[in-house]
Amino acid sequence: MFPKRRPFSPKPPGGPPRPPRSPQGPPQGAPSELREHRTSWEKSADWYDRIIGERGSELYQAVVIPGALKLLDVKRGDRVLDLGCGQGVFCRAMAQKGADVTGVDASPTLIQKAKTYPVRPPIRYLARDAAHIGDLGEFDALSAILCVQNMEKLDEVTAAAARALKPGGRMLWVMNHPAFRIPRQSSWGFEDERKLQYRRLDAYSSELSIPIVMHPGKHDSESTVSFHRSLAGLTKHGFAHGLALGGIEEWHSHKESQPGPRARAENRARKEFPLFLALLWRKV
Repeated sequence: MFPKRRPFSPKPPGGPPRPPRSPQGPPQGAPSELREHRTSWEKSADWYDRIIGERGSELYQAVVIPGALKLLDVKRGDRVLDLGCGQGVFCRAMAQKGADVTGVDASPTLIQKAKTYPVRPPIRYLARDAAHIGDLGEFDALSAILCVQNMEKLDEVTAAAARALKPGGRMLWVMNHPAFRIPRQSSWGFEDERKLQYRRLDAYSSELSIPIVMHPGKHDSESTVSFHRSLAGLTKHGFAHGLALGGIEEWHSHKESQPGPRARAENRARKEFPLFLALLWRKV
């Protein structure tokens, strides 16, 4: 028998979940495609920016940014497009490596937030859907950091990204690990007899649209949707559009527990169950 399951409160890497789909459209003057699609992130953009800010959360700084920069191998002079860039945390990290960076996000408010953070060389930020990038030209590299699981129409985004890549170009996806971090379908358990902390999974292979309440317990809290896909469900989109996998990495938490009766089991579990999955695509 499994022990009683504790409620699972998903915490996407780099901080809290991306803000929710809003019933209100973007500000007046936003691109028509955003007015039609009604951007998902407007209502909580200010809150999300207060949490993530200029540099990102502790996990973002310690795990995600160093791993992503190394795997994507950004070089001075590379022309790079960051999809779902939010307030531009990874954009700025790439610009500081000397890349020519463009960031796009469906939230005009988050794009405006991104523009308030200074960096050299300057970054071009655009409020638009990640599937509508055909007029931006070709890029040496693309990135989608902690936003793939917020993309309902991943096939359309992947098709647009493949067209935007130069021959031999690369694209990096970083996401919550789809095998171990599934909102409402994964949780921690502890076996007292073996002093073992384990990961329980109640679903994996099914494609799921999982609503997430942003502020549990708060009346009229906003909510968003996480789109779970298995490894096969994720990679089929890249393969269908002429991309090849050039690398795969799994990243673990850098943290350690304070001394206590479960510290050893907790530290072991952190090393066994990765937080993030990184997929590096190449255009062949």
